[in-house]
Amino acid sequence: GTGAAAPDAAQTSGAAGAVRLIPNRKSEAYFYGAQTGRVPAGWSCRRHLHHMMFELNLVLEGTQLAEVGGVSYRQGKDELILVPPMTLHAYRAAEPFAFFVMHVQVDDPAFLNLLNRAKLPLLKPEHELSRLLLPEAKRILRLVTEDGEAPKTKLFRAVYTIMDLLETHIAGLEGPGARADVLPIRIAKAIESLVADRHAEEAIAAGWMEALAERLGFSRRHCYRVFREAYSLSPREYLAVLRRQEAMHLLTGGGHAVEEVARRIGYDNVQSFIRQFVKWTGTTPGAFRKERAGETVYLTPLELE
Repeated sequence: GTGAAAPDAAQTSGAAGAVRLIPNRKSEAYFYGAQTGRVPAGWSCRRHLHHMMFELNLVLEGTQLAEVGGVSYRQGKDELILVPPMTLHAYRAAEPFAFFVMHVQVDDPAFLNLLNRAKLPLLKPEHELSRLLLPEAKRILRLVTEDGEAPKTKLFRAVYTIMDLLETHIAGLEGPGARADVLPIRIAKAIESLVADRHAEEAIAAGWMEALAERLGFSRRHCYRVFREAYSLSPREYLAVLRRQEAMHLLTGGGHAVEEVARRIGYDNVQSFIRQFVKWTGTTPGAFRKERAGETVYLTPLELE
């Protein structure tokens, strides 16, 4: 006959033997917000966080004062700081120093949660993992500075090498049988969607957390507990940080009117937004736009293109 049976999902057999079909897989990484330079004494980078991406921060000369997850560190030459997703962090300079910082957004919730569980913020040069990561971080620095427009294949080979080193090291510490709970990431993504919603003032209404938990199929109490355990801040605190950062980003990244910014992050009353923004930053949205645009280069927009 002319018809042919479809192959089994696991294998086919015939004269040539068994054939195993391997599932399709896709991975995406976004190399974002890389910077290098020297800053003077008195410089500071405000407390902020990055959603769905990790940060690798390297001091090239001098000493940086860092705060990651509420813990303070003195970061010296060739010391790496690894900032997991959704972790508040800030930097300042008591003396001039040089640095390189890069961020990587990935579409793998299990990997992101692995970083959060590891609790490896400061890595000194003699640390086993640092000895592996440091050459790759410096390789990326050379690729994006000395080599100009380096081929993407070279750049992302180094990026994925860093991710592989991190995953292998942390998985080795946890041992076999460790499982990643991806619910905290799902909650984070849902909160980000609320802020990114073009009608955020409707999306972020009273009872938003209960509605979010119901959509995910869990109780509000359970969602609150697992999120707080994963990221050391509550879902409501995370929402507040995202709204603040998105407001700062919109104010300095285009010609958005204050009224539009307020609406975009979920405020239907512009005066309420202005009062809240003053609490967040110590200044009004208009004054912030004029005076502090240069301080927001570290912010991650909610909508990456």
